[in-house]
Amino acid sequence: MDGKRDMVVGGLWCVGGIVVTAATYASAANGGGKYVMAWGAIIFGGIQFVRGLIRSASRS
Repeated sequence: MDGKRDMVVGGLWCVGGIVVTAATYASAANGGGKYVMAWGAIIFGGIQFVRGLIRSASRS
C-alpha cells in the first residue's frame, strides 16, 4: 500500500506544481508580469511518483 500512497502523493505534488506554474504564467501573460516556475514541486512529485511506481511494481 505504501507504493500506491507514494504515487498519489507524488502525482498531487507534480500536478499542483504544474497548475501553479500555468496559473501564474497565464496571469503574467495578461499583464506582462513575472510568473512562478514551481520546479521544486514538479520534480519532487515526479520523483515521489516514480518511487511509488517502482515500489508498487516490486510487490506485485
